[in-house]
Amino acid sequence: MKHYVFIIALILGLTNKSTNIDLTPKMLKIIEKEINKSWKELEVSRSSLFISDHISDDLHIEANNSFVLLNNTDTLAYLFIRRTNGCVIGGCTDENVMAKPISNNFAERYEHFDYMIILNRDLSIRKVKVLVYDGEYGYEITSKLWLKQFIGYCGENLNYGSDIQAISGATVSAQSITDDIQLLVQFAKKMRALGVI
Repeated sequence: MKHYVFIIALILGLTNKSTNIDLTPKMLKIIEKEINKSWKELEVSRSSLFISDHISDDLHIEANNSFVLLNNTDTLAYLFIRRTNGCVIGGCTDENVMAKPISNNFAERYEHFDYMIILNRDLSIRKVKVLVYDGEYGYEITSKLWLKQFIGYCGENLNYGSDIQAISGATVSAQSITDDIQLLVQFAKKMRALGVI
């Protein structure tokens, strides 16, 4: 029963998370650096994707943080800036808290972190980078080596703990980014079907 409460709480945390991300100058610098590392030989520009409010709401995609990466007029890839849940010490990882009924203040036990994801034209993952992780717990997910596990992922079922290596002490953050990446790739496929990308 305890595991079901945890799963329900995690899902509610993922679907009710804040998606408002203000791209700070520091974040933009990191994003540009990662883009330049990915295409050293090309001049790459970033252009906002046009996503209607209806599609944005249906797919939980933040239109202001969705971009197409271009070389002149040629599409190279798609860039999305996402926000998902981390956990505070003594908060959501506490088994006693997880066993209690979900209350309105459950979301307060989460901190958020922002990451970027670049999808190739075929919608497989090219790059994942955590941009801001201010949490005091679970920062191990910022490791380049751990994030490399997602490269090439293109939408198949992805299980945290088997397909993606589990991280002791960062379970909530690692599960959260794993689930969010799966959702984003599914959303990208739906956007492709709708002619957005």
